[in-house]
Amino acid sequence: MSHKETASIQSRIDRIRQLTESGNGTDEYYEATSIAQSVVHDTVGGSHPVMRALENSLTDSDWTKAIGASRAVITLYEQGSLTSPRLTIAGEIETDILATAQQQAQAAENNTDKDSKTIQIAIAAFLASSALEDALRRLCDANQLQYDTNNASISKLQSVLYQPSNQIEIIGRSDNKQITAWGETRNKANHGKFAELTLTEVVTMIMGVQSFIDRHLS
Repeated sequence: MSHKETASIQSRIDRIRQLTESGNGTDEYYEATSIAQSVVHDTVGGSHPVMRALENSLTDSDWTKAIGASRAVITLYEQGSLTSPRLTIAGEIETDILATAQQQAQAAENNTDKDSKTIQIAIAAFLASSALEDALRRLCDANQLQYDTNNASISKLQSVLYQPSNQIEIIGRSDNKQITAWGETRNKANHGKFAELTLTEVVTMIMGVQSFIDRHLS
């Protein structure tokens, strides 16, 4: 979960605490339950059991149950239970992909066969760019930004995350420039321009992508 997303969840949890205090009325309890639903939706997803409890309390206008379910969301948050399994798994996969990319790069460094070495560098570049593309999708999802799932290339996702004219800068100018460079590295690998790839370029990309994920999605 990104720092921005974590701050948003924390702010909503604090608001739920205020709204479920004793002595408040139905308006406050309704707001608390609605906010609690948004927290569950944005973390563990709508299929979580507590979401059904929140929905049922609203349907029945049972404010005692609504308060209880809303406070349960606070408890789950405090216990660290409101994390998205899908996003966690995605992050682990990206780490594994980057580790494999690093292994390919290390093998290339020690390889004396020119042709084989070139292929290993290209594989490392492709893997690193795949991890980057997945991370950019996750970053869009975390910030509820819409993108074309049928054309979610690095450049397309990048343009969604960095839109200064629309006051959207989930990634900064420096990151945007770096992602453009990484996209060019991926294009070389994708289009078979293996001879244009350098080991230093690819190793730097692997390290840079891991740093990007750590900063924006950890």
